[in-house]
Amino acid sequence: GERRVPGLTWGDVCPDCLGGLHRRASPVARRISLFAALLVVAYAWWGITLTPASRVWVAGVAIGTYFVVRKIATAIAIEVMRKS
Repeated sequence: GERRVPGLTWGDVCPDCLGGLHRRASPVARRISLFAALLVVAYAWWGITLTPASRVWVAGVAIGTYFVVRKIATAIAIEVMRKS
């Protein structure tokens, strides 16, 4: 429901609502980030010659891609869910 939260400025979301948005956005962001990380691995698998050292780098880049894309996808999903 709509209730007043002290210290909340115009346009901000209360902590309870933000938690709910985060829970709803998390599965969407998880799928998107997993897909992006798999794209990185697929590109490396079929696009370049892999040596043992380059496999370590590809794994690191895929993990980094997962976390960066998840952060961005979560923020975008929360904004889209706020508007709807």
